[in-house]
Amino acid sequence: MKPDGIQRAVRANRHDRSAGDAPNLGRLARMPGTGLPKGMRRRRKRSERSRNTGRNVVLNWSILFGAFAVLSLIAAVYFWLQPKMETALAADEAAPTDREETVRIRSKFDSPTESTAIASVKAALGIRATEEIPAHFHLGTADPARVVDFLKNLETNEGQIERYQWLGSMDANNLQIDGVLVVFNSAAKLRQRMAFLTPDEKGVWKIDFDAFARTVSPSWSDLENGAEQAIVRVFLGADSYFNGPFKDDQWLCYGMAAPDTEQLMLGYCKVDSPQAAAIQWIFSKGTRINRATLEIRRVEGASPKQFEIVRVLAEDWVMGEKPFDEGFK
Repeated sequence: MKPDGIQRAVRANRHDRSAGDAPNLGRLARMPGTGLPKGMRRRRKRSERSRNTGRNVVLNWSILFGAFAVLSLIAAVYFWLQPKMETALAADEAAPTDREETVRIRSKFDSPTESTAIASVKAALGIRATEEIPAHFHLGTADPARVVDFLKNLETNEGQIERYQWLGSMDANNLQIDGVLVVFNSAAKLRQRMAFLTPDEKGVWKIDFDAFARTVSPSWSDLENGAEQAIVRVFLGADSYFNGPFKDDQWLCYGMAAPDTEQLMLGYCKVDSPQAAAIQWIFSKGTRINRATLEIRRVEGASPKQFEIVRVLAEDWVMGEKPFDEGFK
């Protein structure tokens, strides 16, 4: 938004007098020092000037040291608060807000307690044997060997695990889901991953691997290098940038971002389409930023960062048995 222009009305003081009149200066007081001998006046001026100079030097140094102290305090507070703010933001994005109406799926199985959920995630992330993977993970598009390889490289890629934060129920896509936020402490910055626990047909709660790994197909690198179509797990936020093939009022615009790419993208879906209805339902909970799993594709004439949203596969990063937008056709 451009700031509104600000106009100032400036009005000079003015005294009306007739041409030829002497300027009206009012009553003039005698100037200090005019009654002193010439030599004494000079010495007094030099003395006053020296004292004033000394005062100014002391004042300037005092201001400089004071400003430095304030800036140092602000910097210290900032670096102390920054990691706490990042953690709070991540937890706020992951957990329902006070305004969000939490929709519980009819429970077929009892949810794990906080301690049980955290213990289950800890045990799963410590696995290094392929035969143990199926008992702790829903594999999705992966195989046990890929999961083990991912777990082996987790600390190298993300940093050491600092803590686990239980988030409770996060039901979506007609699935029972409980969440645990895994917080890593790396040299670069604070990182987090979401462990989404869902029960299998026997009621055993396991981590959804694709959601935890934030699987995209093809990779972000392939998509940035021109891949025409992809399935992505992203954060969605309402946007309003319309141009090129998306300049007509038949489109809705959303900003798309993901933790595994620095590229900010724009997704468009047609007004009154099942995809638009599905996304609007996701945002109806009252949160400004939401997770979603989407199928996107490039459109001729669009910029490299503009995509059409052709399917809304899940309202979060855990996919159900059928695409989420099927319920809005």
